[in-house]
Amino acid sequence: MGATLSACETFKFGGERSPSPTPQAQGPRPTTVTPTQPGEVPGPGAQGNPNQVRVALLLPFSHPSKETRAVAQALLNAAQMAIFDMGSHTMTLLPRDTGATPETAAAAATDAIDKGAELILGPLLAADVRAVAPIARQRNVPVIAFSTDRTVAGDGVFLLSFLPETEVTRVISYAIAQGRSRFAALIPATPYGQRVEEAFRATVTSAGREVVSVQSYQPNAQALEPAINAVAKTGFDAIFLPEGGTMLRSLAPILLVKGPDSKQIKLLGTGLWDDPAVAKEPSLIGGWYSVTPQDQRPNFTSRYQQLYTNKPPRIATLAYDGVALASTLSRGSPGRRYTRETISDPNGFAGIDGIFRFLPNGFTERGLAVMEIAPNGQLLIASPAASTFQAQGF
Repeated sequence: MGATLSACETFKFGGERSPSPTPQAQGPRPTTVTPTQPGEVPGPGAQGNPNQVRVALLLPFSHPSKETRAVAQALLNAAQMAIFDMGSHTMTLLPRDTGATPETAAAAATDAIDKGAELILGPLLAADVRAVAPIARQRNVPVIAFSTDRTVAGDGVFLLSFLPETEVTRVISYAIAQGRSRFAALIPATPYGQRVEEAFRATVTSAGREVVSVQSYQPNAQALEPAINAVAKTGFDAIFLPEGGTMLRSLAPILLVKGPDSKQIKLLGTGLWDDPAVAKEPSLIGGWYSVTPQDQRPNFTSRYQQLYTNKPPRIATLAYDGVALASTLSRGSPGRRYTRETISDPNGFAGIDGIFRFLPNGFTERGLAVMEIAPNGQLLIASPAASTFQAQGF
């Protein structure tokens, strides 16, 4: 029962289109959640409905970090947009504060399940997911978390987050399909770097291509040149640069001075390249990177800013898509709507960030586009994102 999750209509892949309720004009009001005021967010017409479907949203609203609290509030804002847009007459969202410790996260999960939550969206932080998972598992309540830590996935815990491994596989596979066969990489010596390096090596070697050189560097500008010197003359025709921001804009020009003719090689990146400042770097012209499809994001960002007066963080769409998924599945019968089988439907779902599906191990597979950086900061779609998993052979 793969379905698009949009404000306007609901689809089944390969099936017929059916209209969903038309959203009201005003939009949701911002709600701030605190530990003493957990609140409820009913869908339009859900309040007082005896057949309410309750879904928990566990987020760190009172976390010591101001940045983390801001992300939690943004996720709640996006969740409110989704429950309003989906026009649900039965679904009620139960926001709960996971606080500052795994113990408070566990208590939040217990409270939400005691209040009738059949599904948990969140938590955001890996330690909180670990604390919540056994409680939810014991009560047979699936968890769709926003953490990027793969070690918390599985056995009823699904990760809706953007996993860098998926981005790596997509862009490297595309480069191979375009005839690239000798790959090098410059990798930051960070946990992120370790993850993308593993995915890079696995994708290249599984396709029967060659990894000619991989050099790591400490994440500071002074460490770039020695790593570049070590990789520059190794005879590659594609080089993977999983970096972003000022570091990438420092790295790429040095590489093209030290390395082979820029016309002979292809620079490859991840979603960290999805930055207007990066796109304006002349040394990256012609480079490819993978990213979620962008066609729905501008509208989401515009509507969010109109409602909440600030720009949403990148991950805000996760909460929107999570609530929309929950609303779509809420049409099933009690006890059968939120199961591991319905959530991991191989047909997948589609949301703000394109198609996605949950794998048996709890990871998320996404349909990603490959973008090419053109002169003057323009972006071209080198390879569009898939619109269905079956057609593209995912």
